[in-house]
Amino acid sequence: MEKLLIVDGYNDEPGGLGVPPYIDVYPRYIAGALWSVDKSIRVDYVDVDRFRENKNWLYRASTYDAVVFIAGVVVPGRYIGARPAEPEELIMWAKIIEGPLKILAGPAAKWGLGVRGGSIAYPPWKFKREGFDVLVTGDVEEYFLDLALYGAEKADPGSVREDYSIVDKVAPLGARIVKHHPSYGRNLVAEIETYRGCARWVSGGCSFCVEPLRGRPIQRRPEAIAREVEALYRAGVLHFRLGRQADILVYGSPALDSEEWPPPNPRELEKLFTGVRSAAPGLRVLHIDNVNPGTIVRYPVASEKALKVIVKLHTPGDVAAMGLETADPKVARINNLNTHPEDVLEAVRIVNRVGAARGWNGMPHLLPGINFILGLPGERSETYRLNREFLETLLNERLLVRRVNVRRILVLPVARAYRMGAGLGGKREKLASSFVKWVRSVFDPKMLSMVAPRGTVLRGLWVEECVDSICYSRQPGSYPLIAAVKCRLPRGTFLDRVLVTGVHSGRSVEAVPVPLSRHSKRSVVEAVANLEGLTGERGWMCS
Repeated sequence: MEKLLIVDGYNDEPGGLGVPPYIDVYPRYIAGALWSVDKSIRVDYVDVDRFRENKNWLYRASTYDAVVFIAGVVVPGRYIGARPAEPEELIMWAKIIEGPLKILAGPAAKWGLGVRGGSIAYPPWKFKREGFDVLVTGDVEEYFLDLALYGAEKADPGSVREDYSIVDKVAPLGARIVKHHPSYGRNLVAEIETYRGCARWVSGGCSFCVEPLRGRPIQRRPEAIAREVEALYRAGVLHFRLGRQADILVYGSPALDSEEWPPPNPRELEKLFTGVRSAAPGLRVLHIDNVNPGTIVRYPVASEKALKVIVKLHTPGDVAAMGLETADPKVARINNLNTHPEDVLEAVRIVNRVGAARGWNGMPHLLPGINFILGLPGERSETYRLNREFLETLLNERLLVRRVNVRRILVLPVARAYRMGAGLGGKREKLASSFVKWVRSVFDPKMLSMVAPRGTVLRGLWVEECVDSICYSRQPGSYPLIAAVKCRLPRGTFLDRVLVTGVHSGRSVEAVPVPLSRHSKRSVVEAVANLEGLTGERGWMCS
């Protein structure tokens, strides 16, 4: 093995995000595994958007010893400025490329690949039939280490890690691959793995989720995570998300691998965050992702201590994503969700109490994010009424949530929901569409006006996409708020400060750069006092 090309087709799964500006663990682990054997191995990286746009990459791919495509959207979403690889593209490329070993890695190889919610995922075996030589159904670092040591014939693509010893070795070595990512030097966010699996594996977990299928959870040590963060920091990464776990609150819990509801371990969590802070003293973002509301309501005192640790050591604008999935207790029982609306509501109250204070970048420190899945087995008309009532309760109590993620279920053949008749159709599709429309047109604008009211100054945003003279910009981090700025700005432009002037849509706010022009002496206070004058038909000047 002398030359390998990584084509990052992006991944989005319950325990990991690799769509720009995020880079997930797969390319870093792959590169690190090869370089741990031989530092002279040439490993090139290209994201799928550049691979599509520049046809030379397709021709160049045939000059490598191996080409690995990373792909797999398991929880489909809407993405700004990037488009994940689709099944038809992967198959076409596998058929065109001749010569190198063609490898598929990531969720697409293990679980299947979805393009949009409400559909059945493209199964892995079809990729093998349509041109790929190898599907890495195990852990990428295990396979590529064997590939470098023993060659393709002896490397086992199904090999699964028993602990994190190999990851802890190869992850720091692969850190420098981030320099080739399209978001490098700007808003690149590195996903960091803290543990693998879900504590609810002992009961089978949620019917639709793949995380419990990984088996008994295993955890990384804080010092090992810190070493990886240090390597990424030295390579130029300034934004980090501890996002690759089912519930950050139970990191370090001794019972994580044996109990369905392990208690939080605030002391170990503090070691984790302190280690990251020490390894990257100049970091600009340190965020989390998933939090199980069931943990909070079962252990309210320990959970509040753990949340306070996070708020003390993270950066503002953070989001604790919570899986309510449905507000219908009947549907929750059928799908083994084991978390009920009253539980999630109480968890939201606790997170608000700890994290709703506004931070230096203009956003609240830590807010919940609520996830709904439409099309779960057992749904009925009553389900959508209960979903709406839950969100109305949030508004009535003025409880803040950063975002409500509503997605139609992607039916994975490996998940139990596939055998339970999951999906949408007929009357249920109409109910789902009506609920989504209400969330986006009624709930979201009201919530956004509380999370980021007019006059809020947001700091440190990057322009990620421009459409029809409107540029969409975001702060790096977990589920960052989109600020729609009526300007013509190059993609990748950094905006030090913007002033929120209103709600643009259900997902974004309208904003203007501050100062309003390079010649303006107007202060933020004066700008707030003249908001009406900034939102007219003529728009405004950009600095």
